[in-house]
Amino acid sequence: MPDLKQRKALGLMSFPLPETLHTRDGRPRRLGVELEFAGLELAQISGLVQECYGGTIHDDDPFVHRVEETPWGPFIIEIDASVLKDRGYAEYLNRIGIRLDSDLTRGRVEDFLAKAAATVVPMEIVTPPIPLTDLHRLEDLRAALQRMQARGTRASWVYAFGLHLNPEMSECTADNALAHLRAFLLLYDWLHVKGEIDWTRRLTPYIDPFPVPYRLMVIDPDYAPDCDQLVDDYLQYNTTRNRALDMLPIFRELVGDRAVAGLGESAHLVKSRPAFHYRLPNCRIDEPGWTLAGEYRGWVTVEWLAARPQVMKELADRLLHHPRPWVRGIDERWADICAEVLP
Repeated sequence: MPDLKQRKALGLMSFPLPETLHTRDGRPRRLGVELEFAGLELAQISGLVQECYGGTIHDDDPFVHRVEETPWGPFIIEIDASVLKDRGYAEYLNRIGIRLDSDLTRGRVEDFLAKAAATVVPMEIVTPPIPLTDLHRLEDLRAALQRMQARGTRASWVYAFGLHLNPEMSECTADNALAHLRAFLLLYDWLHVKGEIDWTRRLTPYIDPFPVPYRLMVIDPDYAPDCDQLVDDYLQYNTTRNRALDMLPIFRELVGDRAVAGLGESAHLVKSRPAFHYRLPNCRIDEPGWTLAGEYRGWVTVEWLAARPQVMKELADRLLHHPRPWVRGIDERWADICAEVLP
């Protein structure tokens, strides 16, 4: 990890870094970000990305733009609604007599839909994987979106926008996956309290909590499954992508298609990759004090704990004997206990 002088030279003082910056084979670890918000049109967002990082805008699709040739690869900017991206609206328009038989008609309709969607449908920026030591540069984009008055999680009760972080594993093994999953489950209440997770997001299914029996099983220090058992146990309780920490991409990397066998039509949405899919944080892009660094700090704390099995064991022993209001929801008392042992 860079020392204080190196961090100042790299401009990283405000952006947290985990202790492990490289993969086992020596490559710089990377992280991808998915940012949901509303209030801006695709062309505006693409222009901001280009303003911050250069590149070339490709806007041949009215609902998906790309900014290619940035320092790290292509940024994807899209309207996060499958009915638009898949052209599912054509069937509904046909029913009321509007046919998209000509390019002119289709272009006008799609332009109208894209502009209308900007006010109510999430816009999403998907970044390329970015080296951890470059992550501070994403604050330039965050600041630009704030300046243009993008709207975030709390701007409306109909929003429930999230920030997804996809940190690359330092080593893609079952043991490493288990350590991070266990650390996350121990810190779940603390992450909720620290992140002030909005009630609108709690009501949606996208970040459903892990079932209590599964949480108890995984945090138990005696739980030591091999790879197959780890995946099987997960799928027994969590045949869904809708978890605050979605482990399915990693499990698909480890065991292949068996990891998504029970997902049915949504199986194709799970991409095999050696990266966690951390879905819990809000996207409070319109709040001046909110930063990407602040949200990422929660995940860095998960990594800190995952690297300390003895601290995890001590926390697990306390949680297994802790009075159980956390079974019925977020336990602020347990969050306070976690805060006492965290850096």
